[in-house]
Amino acid sequence: MKAKNAEMANELLKVELPSGSYGDLISETEPAKGVIELRYLCQMRGYSGWHWLLTLTQPDKRKPATFSELNLVASEDALLAPEWVPWTERLSEFRKQLRAEGKAETDDEADELIQALVVSDDKKSDDSKGDSNHGSVQPPLKTRVRQRRIKHSEQDEDQNPN
Repeated sequence: MKAKNAEMANELLKVELPSGSYGDLISETEPAKGVIELRYLCQMRGYSGWHWLLTLTQPDKRKPATFSELNLVASEDALLAPEWVPWTERLSEFRKQLRAEGKAETDDEADELIQALVVSDDKKSDDSKGDSNHGSVQPPLKTRVRQRRIKHSEQDEDQNPN
């Protein structure tokens, strides 16, 4: 039965994953009744120690197993991203570094240096017309209110015919 599952899994992996992204079968386990998990070595660049986990379900042993899900999971010796450090802590460390190197004496000077390093595509504009619709001219407020009142009164007349 294991050979059939491995053969089916190999066919699924060929369809689901790019060629060369998975390696040899590492293990085949049955964590629960009717559930089969197959682990394959991940050979994608940057995923050292990761495994492809293919889950098959087979509630009835007389029928073939069906594909359930495919996951990329980290093993115990997997290459993982470093712990997340909040921005405020990273910024304070950078300020300390700038002061230690003699590039800044205060946090304000360090902030100015940091601001000079920041590349931004956002262009701030003081022009309030920048967000307006230049394609049309708005009618005066009195005209819009008058038109709205006329429209409402016409609807009321249609609803109550005499």
